[in-house]
Amino acid sequence: MKKSTLFTILISLSLPIVLLLTDVEIITFDLDFYERKYDEYNIPEVTGIEKKNLMTITGEMLDYLKNNREDLIIFAEVNGKTEQVFKEREILHMIDVKDLFSNGYIIRNAMLVVFLISLSWLVIYNRRAIGKALIASSVWPMVLMCILAVLMYVDFHKYFTYFHYIFFTNDLWLLDPNTDILIQMLPLEFFSSIAFKILACFVVELLIVLVGGIILNKKRITN
Repeated sequence: MKKSTLFTILISLSLPIVLLLTDVEIITFDLDFYERKYDEYNIPEVTGIEKKNLMTITGEMLDYLKNNREDLIIFAEVNGKTEQVFKEREILHMIDVKDLFSNGYIIRNAMLVVFLISLSWLVIYNRRAIGKALIASSVWPMVLMCILAVLMYVDFHKYFTYFHYIFFTNDLWLLDPNTDILIQMLPLEFFSSIAFKILACFVVELLIVLVGGIILNKKRITN
């Protein structure tokens, strides 16, 4: 296999992963998104927690996922009484979620290194292949995302469940919406919204990459 072909393949694999995992990070930690969804789904009434306190709890939860907080032992006023917000099962599940994010950071950063090395090699030794690499890195994930979007639209609950079976080794994610505040704060509708937002941002980025690749490829042909 020629080195240009190898680095083209590496770019086509690494760039989509970098973009997708970066989108997941940015959107997951967007507090404004949570605030809008709390209003939309009437979460303060569902949880019995005032919106201001909900936003504080959410900020602390996201700090925990970013490794800026040691634990999720949080106390707040729930239905007029001060109590610990998250129970043991919810906390244990969030440990798994934190591990998932940590692994995602490692994968994203490793793929970023692979992308930069591959792109640098093509820039130095074979600039003509860059357009082709960008086209390849946008087409295949775009097709997959379109298929995924259809599947999620048809039955989001089904494929969200599959996601948990794939990425978690236990059933701690099976929470009770009648008693567990974590699932009351973040119901299925919330995850549906955030998943489609991530997907939409990712597809827009892929389209930009595709257009860039086509432009560079045309320049290669005309030169």
